[in-house]
This record gives sequence, structure tokens and C-alpha cells, in this order.
Amino acid sequence: MRILRIVTTVVAAVLLSAPLAWTQNAGTGKSGGWVPRTAVTPDPGKIMVPKGYKVEVFTAGLDTPSSATVDREGNVWVAISGNLFGPFEYEYGGQRIKNPIPGPHVKVFDKDGKHLKDIGVGKFGFVMNTIGYCPENNKVYVPEYSKHIWEISGVNGELRKIITNLPIGDHQIGGISCRDGYIYWGQGFPSNSGFADPDNHGWTAEIDPFWEKHGDPALPKTARDPVCRDIVHTGLNVRSTDGRLTGALLPAGVPAKPGMTIKAQVPCGGSVMRVKIDKQGPDGMYKHEDMEVYAMGFRNQSGVKFGPKGSRFEKALAVSDNGVNDLGHRRIANGAEKLWIVTEKGQDAGFPDKEGMNFVTNKRFSLKAFNGSKIDTPYPNLYIGDKPWVPEMPPYRFPPHVEGIRGVPLIVANPNPSGYINPVLEWDTNNPMDGIAWGDERYGAKDTIFAAIFGIIDNGPESLVPTWPAVVRIEFLQPAGVKWSYFMRNREPGPNAYQKPENRGGLERTNDVVFANDGKTMYVVDYGELYIDYSMPSPFFTTPRSGVIWKVTYTGQ
Repeated sequence: MRILRIVTTVVAAVLLSAPLAWTQNAGTGKSGGWVPRTAVTPDPGKIMVPKGYKVEVFTAGLDTPSSATVDREGNVWVAISGNLFGPFEYEYGGQRIKNPIPGPHVKVFDKDGKHLKDIGVGKFGFVMNTIGYCPENNKVYVPEYSKHIWEISGVNGELRKIITNLPIGDHQIGGISCRDGYIYWGQGFPSNSGFADPDNHGWTAEIDPFWEKHGDPALPKTARDPVCRDIVHTGLNVRSTDGRLTGALLPAGVPAKPGMTIKAQVPCGGSVMRVKIDKQGPDGMYKHEDMEVYAMGFRNQSGVKFGPKGSRFEKALAVSDNGVNDLGHRRIANGAEKLWIVTEKGQDAGFPDKEGMNFVTNKRFSLKAFNGSKIDTPYPNLYIGDKPWVPEMPPYRFPPHVEGIRGVPLIVANPNPSGYINPVLEWDTNNPMDGIAWGDERYGAKDTIFAAIFGIIDNGPESLVPTWPAVVRIEFLQPAGVKWSYFMRNREPGPNAYQKPENRGGLERTNDVVFANDGKTMYVVDYGELYIDYSMPSPFFTTPRSGVIWKVTYTGQ
């Protein structure tokens, strides 16, 4: 998910179970306006970490920081997403008030927290949700979430676009990294669960520059999911409210037929892509035909990080991946947030037919059982070819409270002959595990990943116990297995905005983690207050100057 996954579908009538939001008197539906919200002074004393670690404020008063990286000189580069969620203006006290949050750019601080420079102000057309430094060529890479990737050499370097015309959709450019002469990045799977469904996505009628250059010239050039290998189709279609049939992996309004083939594209959705650093052309651009698919079968890859050099994970690529939302005509329930370890090129995680450990035909992924009732089909708008999809009841019968069948039909009729990888960890449903970083012995850790948990937006319900915001610690055991624990969280569970006044000042929405060059200091990017109340005309309130970069130092004492 990162912080961007649901923005294009936010206009849907999604109602949150959010009594917490109402208790804070965040706004009044009658006036149609929010009560202005102000940032709380950050207080490290409201945050818990293990013994031997110290929490401080590195810098505060930021607007929507989403990611960070550290360069060779120890400078901290912070991606500022801009006001993605709103409101941009709101009514209060009979006046129209403009939210002062600036547009997307990058802020650079020295290792002592002194602000050095703003980069890209007015340059970026859309939000950024990740940033990465490559020590091999001393460049910082700045993905502009919609379509482009930029590079810059040093604080005073020139910002240059190097990759463009990547697929558009809900999930676009994710985490970015480099290793052994290649740039690696997560290329999101554009749709929620495999369909350019106009009832579920707002971009299905857009002409996509990617598809103007790729794919079957006889098909519309509108946005959809590009696949990483040739797919033989089951013929699964959805019928949208405008009456059109749309096939999985096809443009809106183009139906699928059983047995048809969807050809692979490069780049493709739900992948980790890579390109050789020395393939840059005279114009500074990388061509699509020079790119390679390193791994596939993901959905929304927020973190992409190789293990520390010299460790047993040096060649292993960790990928944090945000699970499917229970939305649309192909509804898939209980999709988990996942952490994968890719160990070689070509590995496949299986999405959109495999969600984490299991294929979506597993009963876990259907909230409602089908018991054979002709008036209660589970997916009335799913079709195989032009025939409504109705699952067949088994020949045997169970007791009434468990009778029936569950699961979601498949899109792919030709499973990957090389098999599939499974995640090493699944996390709380729709509670995204975003930025990740490997720690080592300098931080009192070995074979350990730290992951930032951003929190639920519009895709609840919430767990009985809030599991966000937090930084979790994931330790890889010998000879196998993982152990996870909370590394950093508020003294009272849950985000800062919904705390009692006496408990406020802690974490709000942790979105990324990165280590300083000494390995003893972790920077934690806290996006700031994103307050949610779906009883309001505009359900989100992004509170100005509420973002924080926390510093967590290993003292060993």
C-alpha cells in the first residue's frame, strides 16, 4: 500500500466503522466542514523501544514525509508526498480555508538535522512514496509515483528524468534499490484483483502512454494490468453496472474467452524490475526493452531491499507487499500484508490468483459461503465467458452451520511450471507493512529486517487490538523460520491522533525506516496525522506540519 493505494477509489461509498473518529469532534456533517486540526508537539517519551535504544526527534514540523534515504555524506533525503488525501480546502466558521500543505518535493537535511535544501519544488506532477540512494554510483533515485523515475547526483546536482511511461493504475512505482550494477524497483500491479473494473477504479477509461507503446494494437489503449509471463485465460469476466463485460487483464469493456492468451509485457505489473545502470542512453533515459523482470506475482511492493553485504542474505531481496482489498466484483477477503524473500531471478509470488500462502480458491478468501441457493449466488457479476459463474456444490453435505463452499475463481489457466514462492511473514489484513531496512550487529541485530506499519485508511475493519503505527522487528532464525516482535510503538496502542490528550505526542503513521551510515542510528519516517471520518463530505484531514523524522539510536545499555 504505501500511502497511495486507495486514493483513486476513495470516491466509492466506503463506510468505516470509526467510532474513534467521531469521539474527537473532528468535524460536523451539518456544516459540511472540518474543525481545523493542528499538529501536536512530538514527545519521544510517549514511545516504547527495547532496552538499549534511545528515541529522539531528528526533525519535525514536516508536511507529509513518506520515505527517506541516506547518502554517502550522511545527509538524510526525505520524500514529501504532498497533500494526497485532502482536504485541499474546507469550510469553517463561514469561510473557505485552504490547507497549506505544499506540493511534492524532496527535503535534504545534514546528519545533525539542519535543513540544507529543497529539491524538485514545482517539478513533480504527482506524489512520491519512496526514495533510494545507490552507493555504487552515488546517485539518489526519486520515483514520481505516476509513471516516472528521476535521478540526482549530490545535493547540488541536476534532477534528471531517467524512466518514463510506466503503467498507470492504483499501484505504480514502489520501493527502489540497487545492487551489482543494476537498478531495482517495485512495479505495482495496477488493479486491485486483476480487473480494469469501472465500478472499482477511476482510471479505466484513461489512455495509458504505456499501452500506446505496448500490447495488441487492435485493443484499446486504456489502462489495465500488464502480465509478466504469457497467461492462458480461464475466461473470467466481470459485468459492471454499465452492462459491459470486462475480462481479467484486459481493457475495460473487452471480454475474455476461455483459452485465450494474454501476452507478457516488459515492464510488467506486480513485478520487481531491473535495468543495468550502464544501459542509460545519450539522452539520459532507460528504454523499456533494456529492462528485465527479476521477480513477479506481487501486488503493491512498498519495500525492495537487498540484505547486507557479507551476510547470508547478501543476494536475497526482501520485498514488502500490500495485500488485496475486499472490493470490486472479484472480491477477495482477508488479504494479508506480506514480507517475501526473493533468492533468484524469475521467482513468482502468484498474484492475482495467489494471495500470500494460498490460492484465492481457498475458503479463507471468501467471507460468505455459497450453499446452493439460486437466489443467492455469491458473485452475481462474475462470468466465465458470457455465462454467469456459479460454483458447483459438492456431492457430500455438512451440518447447516458449515455447509456450502467458499473461495474465489481463478484468472490463470496455466500455472507457472516453475512453481511459486511463499512469504516469510504475513501481517494484519489491510494494515500495510511499508518501508523496510536490514539491520546488522552494529544495531544489536543480525539477519534482521525492520518494517514500518502505516495503518488502515479506508479498508478496515480494524483488529480488536490496534497493530499500528509501529516498527516491527523480524529476525531470521537458524536453521529456518522467523520471529517477529514490536520494536517501536506508542505506549498506548493506536495512532497518536486518536489518543487521549495526555497520551498524545507519539507515533502517527510510520511509513519508512532507513539506517545512517554508522549502522547505529535508525531514522523512522512518520507521515503525520491523517485523520479519518467517513461521516464528513471529505473523509480525510491531512494535518499540516504534523510529520516527524524520529531517530532511534542503539546505545547497548
